[in-house]
Amino acid sequence: MAHLAQSCRVLGVAAAALVPLAAPGVPALADAPVVVCTTSSHWSYSPGVVLTPRPLRTTVRDEYTSCTGSVAATGTSEFVVDRSAGCLEPLAAVPETRVITWADGSTSTFTYTVTVTSAPGADVITKIGTITGGVFAGRSAQAVQAAPATDLLLCLSEEGITRQSSLGTFTVL
Repeated sequence: MAHLAQSCRVLGVAAAALVPLAAPGVPALADAPVVVCTTSSHWSYSPGVVLTPRPLRTTVRDEYTSCTGSVAATGTSEFVVDRSAGCLEPLAAVPETRVITWADGSTSTFTYTVTVTSAPGADVITKIGTITGGVFAGRSAQAVQAAPATDLLLCLSEEGITRQSSLGTFTVL
């Protein structure tokens, strides 16, 4: 577990370095962002993810910390997704919506498409979309996170992968 935390810290720094690069279809960060937060995501899978795809429930908790700009300094979001997944099956670009609850009680609804790209030793998770409700409604937003690459040995176990974590940034433009 300590190795995973250390890997996530290193990958989080790598993900943070990716933020200034605009993804295709996303406005460049020419104007100063309205909000930039450090993020950490924690996923739990039930049942665990194994080699072959099977239906599973994913519970996600995101924490937004060290936020700069015109928002409370921290926030959280939680949601549950039911879908089929396996270790060797790339996650298709899918639309998702989450409500971020800021420390002052205000909320932002982030509607986005998530994609996962594998790089040597890491998976890069990119969420590109719009704030569709609450604070910052109508503004573009993006999250870029990095997680340690999938441990294929765990995929072969009976239990599979039951937890993963990532670090990165969340930016409202």
